[in-house]
Formats: sequence, C-alpha cells, structure tokens
Amino acid sequence: MSTKEKPSITDLVTLGFVTSAKISPNGDKIAFVQAKPHWNKNQYERLCYIHQIKEEKTYQLTRSGSVFQMEWINNDSLAILKHSSTDKESGNQIYVFDSLVGEPWKVTNHEKGIQNFKIFAQGLLYLARDPERQEKKKRKDKFGSYVYFEHEKSASALYYVDLEKILIYQKEMKNKTENEIKALVKPIIEISKLLDEPLSIMTYIPSKQNDAIYLNCKIRDDLVHFTETSNYRISINPKKAMKSYLTKEKDKKEKKKEDKENEKKEKEDLSYLGEIQKIAFPKETIISEVSPNGKKLLLSMKERDNLFYTQGDYWIFDLVKWNDLIDSEEIAEKFRKITGDLDRNPYSGKWVKDGIVLAYADGTKTKIAIVSETGKITELDLEGHINRLYSEFDVTQSGYLCFFASTANKLTELYITRKPIKETNLEIKQITNFNDEVKTWDFGTIETIRWKSKDGTEIEGVLRKPSNYDSQKKYPLAFIIHGGPQSFDPESLLEYSEILYYPSVQFVNKDILTLKVNYRGSIGRGQAFLELNKDNLGVGDLWDIESAIDYLDKKGMIDTSKVGCMGWSQGGYISAFVGIHSKRFTAVSVGAGIADWYTYHISNDIPMFTTHYLSGSPFRDRELYEKTAPISKIKEAQTPMLIQHGEVDQRVPITNAKELYRGLKEMNIHVELFIYPGMGHPITKPRENRAIMHQNLNWFSHYLLGEELDLMDEKSKEEKED
Repeated sequence: MSTKEKPSITDLVTLGFVTSAKISPNGDKIAFVQAKPHWNKNQYERLCYIHQIKEEKTYQLTRSGSVFQMEWINNDSLAILKHSSTDKESGNQIYVFDSLVGEPWKVTNHEKGIQNFKIFAQGLLYLARDPERQEKKKRKDKFGSYVYFEHEKSASALYYVDLEKILIYQKEMKNKTENEIKALVKPIIEISKLLDEPLSIMTYIPSKQNDAIYLNCKIRDDLVHFTETSNYRISINPKKAMKSYLTKEKDKKEKKKEDKENEKKEKEDLSYLGEIQKIAFPKETIISEVSPNGKKLLLSMKERDNLFYTQGDYWIFDLVKWNDLIDSEEIAEKFRKITGDLDRNPYSGKWVKDGIVLAYADGTKTKIAIVSETGKITELDLEGHINRLYSEFDVTQSGYLCFFASTANKLTELYITRKPIKETNLEIKQITNFNDEVKTWDFGTIETIRWKSKDGTEIEGVLRKPSNYDSQKKYPLAFIIHGGPQSFDPESLLEYSEILYYPSVQFVNKDILTLKVNYRGSIGRGQAFLELNKDNLGVGDLWDIESAIDYLDKKGMIDTSKVGCMGWSQGGYISAFVGIHSKRFTAVSVGAGIADWYTYHISNDIPMFTTHYLSGSPFRDRELYEKTAPISKIKEAQTPMLIQHGEVDQRVPITNAKELYRGLKEMNIHVELFIYPGMGHPITKPRENRAIMHQNLNWFSHYLLGEELDLMDEKSKEEKED
C-alpha cells in the first residue's frame, strides 16, 4: 500500500501552471510566468519571475495583476504585457522594467487594451484595435447597434512606439500647462494605415535589421474567413518615420481650424511611413520568421490542400534571389520545403544563426529539432527531460535554449541548455524546483501502451495505474479523451486537463485506472493517421476506445462492467458518441461537446470544420452528419451522462449541451447539466475548475464505485477546509 499523500482537488488546482519563458539576449537571465489561483478574486494571477543563471537565484518581478507576454529589450530591461487589477477597464497594457528593479513604467494606455507586441528598432510594435473603427460611433449615432454577420470590417491596427520619446512625452505631460499639453504629439504611429483597406492582422514579423515588417492578414476577423489571407512587406526607416510624423503632427496643430478642415478632405500622405508591397503568396501561406540576415523568409504552408486535417510544412523563400517574383503567381514555385522528411506537424519555428529550431509531437512525446536550409533535420538530445513541451520554447541568436517540459515521473520544470544547440552535448540544467512541492504526493504511475483497433490501426494511449497496482486485481477504467482532434496526450505525469477538468490523480488513488487515448486524427503519427477520421468521426473513435477495453480485458486488468469516458470539446463529442452509440460504458461526462453536427455547423464560429471532416455541407447531404452524430441514436441510449458547458461558448455553442440534455431526459436516462455563466469554450476561473473536477470525481465515483452521488458538493470536507 502506498504511503504517499493523496492530494485533493484543491491541492491540484492550487498548483497552477506555467505559461511562458524568455531567455535574455546574452543568456544570463530567464524571465518566466507562472499562473496561480487567487481564490478570493476567483482568477488566475500570472506573475513574472526572474532567474539569474550564474547566481542560481530566482526572484519575483511582479506582485499583482497578470502578465500575458514578456520580451527582453536588452540584457537588463524587460517589457511585459500586463493586465492591472487596479484598472480593469483599460485591458492589457505594455510596461517596461528598466534594470529589472523598482516599479515598471507604463508605456501604453491604449483604449480597450493591446493584443501583443514585439521589440522593433528604438521601441515596440504592438497590435491592438483602432478605437474609432472599433466603436463605429457614426453608425451607432444614426442606426444604433448591430453586427453585420461575418461582414464587419476589421478594426485591427499595428502601431509603433518609440520608447525614449514616449518617456519624454509622459514627463512633459506632467510638467506642462494645459495649453502647452495641447501642442504635444504622442510618439505613436499607426503603421497599418499603409494598407489599402482595413484587414485583420493575424501576425506581424519584424526583420532583425529593423528595416522591414511582414504582415499576415485575413480579410476579416471572423474565423470563417481563415482561407482569405494575404501577405505584405512594409519597408520602413522607423527613426525617420517617427521624426517625419512628429513634425507633420506639430505642423497640423499650429494651423488654423479652417485649414485643418480643408486638409481632412485630402487623402493623407503616408509616404513618411515607408512602402508597402503585397506579396503574391498562395492563400493560407503564413510568414513565420525572417532569417537573421533579413534575406530569407521561413514560411508555413500546406502543400496538398488547405483542409483541417492536412499537415503543414516549413518552407524557405529567398527574398534576394526571387525579389522580381514578389508580385507574381509563379512565386510559389520558388519555395523550398525543409520539413518534407518529417511527416509531422512542425510548430514554433525560430530562425537563429545555427539554423531553424522547431518542435513537433512524435507518438506520446514532444521533440525539438534543428533544421538546416537544405532540410537536414537533427533532433536535439534533451537528455530525457521532455515528454510534453509547455508553451513555446525560446532560443537566443547565439543558440542557448530554454523550455518548460514534463515527463512521466516529473511535473513541469524550466530547463536551459548550458551549451548552444550546435553542440552535441547541450548540458541541460534544471532551473525551477516545482516538484519539491509535490514530492510526497501519490500520482500513480504513467506508461504508454499500444493496441490494435477494429480496422487494424495501431493506437497509442497513456495509462495511469495506482502506485500499489495489483496484477491479480481487476480495476474500473476511466477514459480521458483529449480535444482537437489535432492534439495529443503525452506520457506526462500531470496535464493541464488533469488539474482543471478531469481528476485522474484522484481516480487512480481510488483504484480507478485512467487511459488517455490518442485516437485516429491525433497529431504525432503522420499524415495518414491524421486523416483516418475523415468521414468517420465518432465511429472510428469508438473503434479505438472499445478495442482498448478489449485489450485491457484480455490482459486481465479491468472490470468491463465499470467503464467510464470523459473529455472536453472534441473529447466531449467522443464521450457523448460512445455513451449513446455503445452499450459498454457505465457512465460518461461530456464537456463542451457536440450533440449533432448539423446543430454545430449552423451555430459555431468554424463551420469549415464539418465541411472538411464530413466532406461537404449538411444542406446538400446529411447522411454523414447523421451517421456521426451522438444524437442520431438517442432512442437506443442507456448510459448516464454528466454535461458541463460554458454559457457563452462560441466554438461549441450551448445548444449542443441542451440538445443532449433534452434528448436523454425524453428517453428517461439519468442526465445532469451544469452551465457555467460567463464562460466560453475553456473554463478559466479556479473555483469553476474546482467545481468541474469535483463533479467529475463524484459522478464516476458514484457509477464506478457505488459511492453516494453528491454533485453539488454539499457533504464535502474539502469545501469546509477552504
């Protein structure tokens, strides 16, 4: 019998999670963010910490609010994107810590907040909403408020702020008289004015020479327009542009009112901003990185087609060699694919002097590799420290790498390489010691297992067993199904889903085995596996899950009369499908799951998902939509179902939850529905996460172990302790 402590649900939620890490340019410091629950405020506070590598010391940089992004300005100054708890209405704003001491100074005060930012020249680029276009004041004054569905023009805007000049401006604002203040000009330029029309700016990539900015845009903000993309290059001299802008605006302020009114009628001269050029890349081509010398681009593009289940690849385009083809349709012929031998979905590509560093899922592990311009792929030896990569890794131009990762026997920790990535022996060093907090906890044991599905396809899964597992005993089994479907479950001691939604640790400490299935359509197995669920959603998933029951049963490990299934999003859909289409499950839990593909198609924000995976629109042919819908066999349903759903979910609208609920009620099947007010597709508040965890623990403890059903937590000792 295990002598370790059995952590409570509150213990797990309180662990929090890491979100990002950035290594300083010279590699001697790391800034990282950890999100922890603030129970009184019922929110996750994202606090920033600095680790000094040589001194081996970590200190807390921010004390309140939440940090959503960090970028090093230089080795001793850090810019952060922060939401202040004292100014809730202003949204996220940029702050700078000079010399990493004292209080930061606030760089921006942009109405409604800022989405993200990047270091550029003498300042920062940042993406936000143009307040005037966002508010649509003229339209509101005449017609009131309405939304032109999927046709509203974007209010997306890209700005450049000079840090030295904005600091001077802020000081002058404090010391000038009211009349003198009117003459001041804020040193912030809207770069996106160069676009001929308002476009939704998805991402922007500045060159390391600070002479160009590349834009990836789509025609409107709505996700339904994801294929209508365009790419641009802005050639700019930021210092000259800022000087010209400040001079021009000062001249405007000095002119008489009537002169200004006449000037408004003329088209604004934007030549001071530089030159914009549309690049004739194929639709859905994304510029990911600019080479260190600024002469080449790293592109992300799907070669075969633009369907959801098609893997993308990284390509290189030589700007100097093929500059004459920038506006030609022949441009794609000059792309050079560098990940063709990978047969995986590469992501987080970063171009440094020693090559392109990228990550990819492979089976139940994550790998990081360096790729040459000729396509040679070299996997980095990370000494077994990485099964799951959390957030993006970071790498300096000189090749020093930092990353958050976990393994089968270790929670997430922050690591760095003591040597650059070009070296054979990277000498991995662990920076944080989060595992010290949980070293007495019992997590059970984790292992990857493989079995054959109904059609002979090999399926992988991650099995969690009790620490005192008895091979002579038959255990209840609970499946935990990931979302996506283009995602995967790694061989990791504890996933975010297991501290926010599904209490696998509590299950295993009650002698319930858990199995996380990387069903067909998951990443990490190549293109052929990725599209095995095309026209086969639900059906093929059921094959993969039922065959796992058969596999574990043949090994004498499980009690087949006590099998549960749970999952969120696509995992919720699969749980609903197996619960209604199969008789082999004792109970299921459906989190933000789809009830019916037609209902989903007409009400969600990505209707392309169904037309891609089910080969067309339900308005033309509903046969596949009905075959793969959980609700289609509602008359045969017999499995009790717990449903959990965010009230304002746009990805999987709440109608799906209510459809399942009404259908099962009509069939006299035990069903319970919990709706979380104000929550969207993910549930993002700690108390609500604790409630979801408790409901799932109690639901399956009741149906798999025979315990009393107490979904409202009315008799919980844990609640009284908090």
